[in-house]
Amino acid sequence: MKIVAEPISSSIHTQSCSNAEVGRVAQKKLVSGEMRARYNQFRYGRYEARMKAPEVQPGNPNIDGNFVATMFVYKDAKFNHWREIDFEVTGDSAHSVTTNMLSADHTSAWKAGIQHSEQISTPGNVRKDFHVYAFEWLPDKITWYIDGQKVREQHPGSLHIPDMAGKIMMNLWIFGDGAYFGGKQIHNNHYPLTSEYDWFRFYKWDGDTSYPCPGLTNSCLTPDDKFMASNNPCDGIAQEGGSVNGQTPCVATCQR
Repeated sequence: MKIVAEPISSSIHTQSCSNAEVGRVAQKKLVSGEMRARYNQFRYGRYEARMKAPEVQPGNPNIDGNFVATMFVYKDAKFNHWREIDFEVTGDSAHSVTTNMLSADHTSAWKAGIQHSEQISTPGNVRKDFHVYAFEWLPDKITWYIDGQKVREQHPGSLHIPDMAGKIMMNLWIFGDGAYFGGKQIHNNHYPLTSEYDWFRFYKWDGDTSYPCPGLTNSCLTPDDKFMASNNPCDGIAQEGGSVNGQTPCVATCQR
């Protein structure tokens, strides 16, 4: 799988209403892609992907720019229960990877104190070669690995280990000028930028008797699992859960 970030052209139709954010989104200069599982039904187990981050200038993997190439688990549209376990490969260095755990409720904006983030410096170049990024998520700890080597272990502390099922996600973000994350050398970016995924694997933990649902259907999902669960207006999944912060979610139109 390849995810490409490139300038928006006249042939690409955009709309201001986003199912992914359950609200209006300002006009953007770039368009990118994202892989999302259909339902919030993945929980304890091992997640791994063989991935290569973008070269911001083709043929020279050592030039820094701005991007965030990811593999993570994500719960909700942030407004009800915001949960994340992340791998974030960033454009600030050819050896820069961030691991992250996030837990918050009833919030629509990031703020300090809702996450535990650690940056890793890898021996290998994350843009020149493929690397295997994996994390094992259990009720009492999360362990991150790069190419089979443990790089972080997180136990409960001021933030609880996430215990709610979420979606498997992979995407490529460009933060823009003045970005606080992803790299300050955005002027080096030559588009299109491409992140590559050779494969992804999920291994369910034997101790989880609830998720995923049999046959990866929605048969075991609770109303909380279904809260604002649609990814896009063409996926056939209803936006259930009523209002968000007292406002009715906007309705996007399927464009095929």
